[in-house]
Amino acid sequence: MSFTTCLIALSLILTVALGDITPQCHMTAAYPPDPSRILPEYVINLDDEPSKRWNEPIEKYKEGIDKMLGLFFKSKIIQDLAKIIEVDSKMILARMPSDYAQEMESIAKIVNLTISEIIIYNMAYEVFGLCTSIVAQDTTGHVYHGRNLDFGLWPAINWTDFQWDLTDDLRPILFKANFTQNGEVLYRSVVFAGYVGLLTGVRQNAMTISIDSRFDDNYDKYLIDWIEHPDDKSSFTSFMTREAIEKYDNWDDAVNFMGNTSTIGPSYVITGGVNKNEGAVLTFGPNMTLFDKWTIPEAMPVNNSAQPPFYVLETNYDHWTPAPFYDDRRGPGEACMNEVGSKGVSWYTLFNVLNGLPNRNRLTTYTALMDSATGDLQAYYQYCDVPECFPPW
Repeated sequence: MSFTTCLIALSLILTVALGDITPQCHMTAAYPPDPSRILPEYVINLDDEPSKRWNEPIEKYKEGIDKMLGLFFKSKIIQDLAKIIEVDSKMILARMPSDYAQEMESIAKIVNLTISEIIIYNMAYEVFGLCTSIVAQDTTGHVYHGRNLDFGLWPAINWTDFQWDLTDDLRPILFKANFTQNGEVLYRSVVFAGYVGLLTGVRQNAMTISIDSRFDDNYDKYLIDWIEHPDDKSSFTSFMTREAIEKYDNWDDAVNFMGNTSTIGPSYVITGGVNKNEGAVLTFGPNMTLFDKWTIPEAMPVNNSAQPPFYVLETNYDHWTPAPFYDDRRGPGEACMNEVGSKGVSWYTLFNVLNGLPNRNRLTTYTALMDSATGDLQAYYQYCDVPECFPPW
């Protein structure tokens, strides 16, 4: 039975048991979280040789990386990918941005893993992930960006605590990275140790970026196609976003760069800028450039004469189609944002929306809040261990 089929079957049971499933807001006053949930910080100096940039945090987290990958490689999808990548690892590295390839080689040496294992780890988000991202502006046009990153829906679950084992192994290797150049912070990011792409990041006076997986039924097909076609110039989405935030000092140029980059697999890039209405969900298809650009002025809420559109919200499904009933995190998130309104947009309300169920779920590893005007990034370990965190995702 496929993963999607299992989700549908479980959700049908829940629908019968719970009755009405009309999306409702479950926001509570949760900001600020306890200080113990603030992620630690490290400096990644881009002026250093790529082989040395990550040494300090990787030395700190190498045992955690090894433990997490030990579980990660129990997945059948990952095992099948490993057989292919082990044969072509040198060729695959040569097709990646040179700095990123050298960074991965260094990480593999420190953790005492094969380069194939680190390559697969850095491909993981291209295969499967769950998330919620929101870019919203207040009544003055000030832009805020918040995201939950959910990951770990395989290969094992702890039935005693009903928590996903991979999610539990990922949290301890999280940290906040301040990327510096010429002695100044160029951008900030939230990082899983050993992963060199950019899933969440902010560059002051320029942009905020987050990536959400775009679900389909192919999982690893596009990766395998890319590996088997050496002339394919498509990019990993998280490498594309890191290049964008490193190279461009304004939102328009970064969006244009990403929009003209072909990505290996389907994905969503959610991005905010500094100026009013600079917020968008960029939808990418496999092996193609930008498929759809959904901006704040045409987004949410719709058909509301009392409240012009002020936000975009993305989970893991195309905004122009209904979210599936078995995984509707969009509806509750939109209900909360519509309740907040543009007059109430702030880090306080954005965190509380993301903290609401089911946007916060058993797969949520962290919540991040970003502001491109100030360059600030707040990031917190996130958990969902109350009985209401059911279904399991």
